[in-house]
Amino acid sequence: MGPLFWTVLCISGAVLAAVMIYGILCLIEPHRHELTHISLSADNGKTSDKILLRDGSGIYKISQDGKGKDGVPSDLRIFFFSDLHIETCFISAAKIIRHIEEEHKLSPIDAVIFGGDIITWPRYKSKGFAFLKEISSCCQRLGIPFYAVTGNHDTELEDPDVTAGCGFTLLEGRYELIKGSSGKEFALCGVDDSGREEREWYEMPGCPEDLPVVFIAHDPDSILHTGERMPDFILSGHTHGGQLKLPFGLRISPRHKNELPSAGILAGAYLYKDSVFFISRGLGCGYLPIRFGSVPELSVIDIFIR
Repeated sequence: MGPLFWTVLCISGAVLAAVMIYGILCLIEPHRHELTHISLSADNGKTSDKILLRDGSGIYKISQDGKGKDGVPSDLRIFFFSDLHIETCFISAAKIIRHIEEEHKLSPIDAVIFGGDIITWPRYKSKGFAFLKEISSCCQRLGIPFYAVTGNHDTELEDPDVTAGCGFTLLEGRYELIKGSSGKEFALCGVDDSGREEREWYEMPGCPEDLPVVFIAHDPDSILHTGERMPDFILSGHTHGGQLKLPFGLRISPRHKNELPSAGILAGAYLYKDSVFFISRGLGCGYLPIRFGSVPELSVIDIFIR
């Protein structure tokens, strides 16, 4: 056997080892999680990178240092998480509750919000409901309102069953007034998700003109379909942050041909027209229990008004 054989053998062995290591990391990452601190305001500094959409409008990624405005209390403080996908979620309700309790002690949380996709398959709804009911019990004990919208995987679940089983207030097609610890009042609203088949976009419900609006929508593409009025802030999930990033900067094309994921907008904070929006990486994994380069995320979001 000549040098060529051994060279090919070594290269093949190295590639196989790399694939095995990558596969192991993909199975490990869903068991980790990160608590991110996000500051959103109308004057967030936007980066120089402009992402153009098909209609020519631009989206800017905004700078995030997680420090807020030099210690100034926010106008509204939200604990946000999305995309439970209970079948492939390895972050326990107890861990989420511990984060809520710790953050609430540091500075009062004004609302806990869930961004949709309780399940991947309807037969696991009882498990998903029980998980969220634990979060709801914590919120009731601490006196924090718990709001939610449903996601594209939740379309077969009936709203009365969801609210009764999970213990949260479902915000879909309507708004509620919410007051931050700062005393500032907001209109908090949300929309339903029509699912992936024959997609229908729902406009943002009418809200008082004199109040800042926080809009909850599972799918971040909802920012392109809000109607005549743009909300001040949007919180979304759905994309899982891409879920699986490949070596050398490669990525899997989004299976949902939505505009933002197709433009590479998969997670983080952005500015679109007059709206500041945040996309969570979510907790679960959807169909396969794998992640890489997109650690499950819980977020404390501090909102500032000009």
